[in-house]
Amino acid sequence: MHIVQVANFVTPTSGGQRLALNSLAEQYLAHGHTTTLVIPGSRKETSIENNREVVSLPGLPLPFSGGYRAIVRRGEMQETLAELQPDIVELSDKTTLSWVPQWCRNMGIPCVVFSHERANEVVSERFPKWLPVSPVFRRWSENIEKHADAIICASKFSAEEYLPIQDRVKIVPLGVDHQVFRPRDSRVTDQKSSLTNVSVPTILFAGRLSFEKRPHVVLLVARVLSLRGVTAKFVIAGDGPMRRQLEAMADGLDVTFLGRISNRQELATLMASADLAIAPSPLETFGLSILEILACGTPVIVANAGGGMEIVNEQCGAIASPDGESMADAVETILKRDLNDLRRNCVARAADFSWMIAAQSMIDLFTSLTYKQESWAA
Repeated sequence: MHIVQVANFVTPTSGGQRLALNSLAEQYLAHGHTTTLVIPGSRKETSIENNREVVSLPGLPLPFSGGYRAIVRRGEMQETLAELQPDIVELSDKTTLSWVPQWCRNMGIPCVVFSHERANEVVSERFPKWLPVSPVFRRWSENIEKHADAIICASKFSAEEYLPIQDRVKIVPLGVDHQVFRPRDSRVTDQKSSLTNVSVPTILFAGRLSFEKRPHVVLLVARVLSLRGVTAKFVIAGDGPMRRQLEAMADGLDVTFLGRISNRQELATLMASADLAIAPSPLETFGLSILEILACGTPVIVANAGGGMEIVNEQCGAIASPDGESMADAVETILKRDLNDLRRNCVARAADFSWMIAAQSMIDLFTSLTYKQESWAA
């Protein structure tokens, strides 16, 4: 089976979406399927990455996005898909490429849409209220809902966007690389890989420093704990448009900003070194970094909304309102618990998730759709 993954807003330094695309593709290849990735770039070019073909099509640069591009020319995309002759298209975009499912249906090619974000949350979080973008997003959503053969969501929270068409929605939790993200037998004291001090608990935030991730809540927690006389060291791993603002907020607090850590092994070591992590975003449609932290044996406090609630339970962390007081309460509660028991529970919880399981669910769906298509054609 030739699986063509199509995605917008993907760069070499992208986070969760690029990781999901690459991890699933690796499993598709391991199962003997051919895989091609089509993404936006500065020009049209083809390369081979990790044993799969990657086709870049000219994409429109998005201002203030950190290098993201979007494919807007239909002709080049249609020509590329026709040349690739996919058995199935896996579309990871619900914006300028929302027309692809209809084109695929007209061409007799099954198309599934991977819903990485909830459109209504994107509109409310990233666009000013006076900007009339809601009708545009609604039209894009209608294209997806009418013509996609299936919509993949990583959590029940994500699937809530598609309540009217639940018969075509499939929940496929994402996975984690357990070879990379795992507990460490010993604590390393190198500043770039571990900042744990035996007498002072280290609290980690790992993610993009943008408003939808709510990194400022972590600093509010640091401030509340400081006022309560609770000593803790905070580590911020990630970069983004809020960095300068956050650094100003951290004045007078024990906070270290590491910037973006691109090396996965180094990131995993950092995650395993922390005593606790905070993931305060109420908008996570899954929370890959949450799962990675758990796999490293570190408990996580997540917001009481979003997909993180479906991963974390009281045995491996806590759920709290995404504000300074509530999450500070959760921090104090967890720090009083037996850390060794928590770490074992975290690893056990993360063991329920793997890319192999996620990919098998996808392949089973693809097989059923291609079989149905062949039956219709006959």
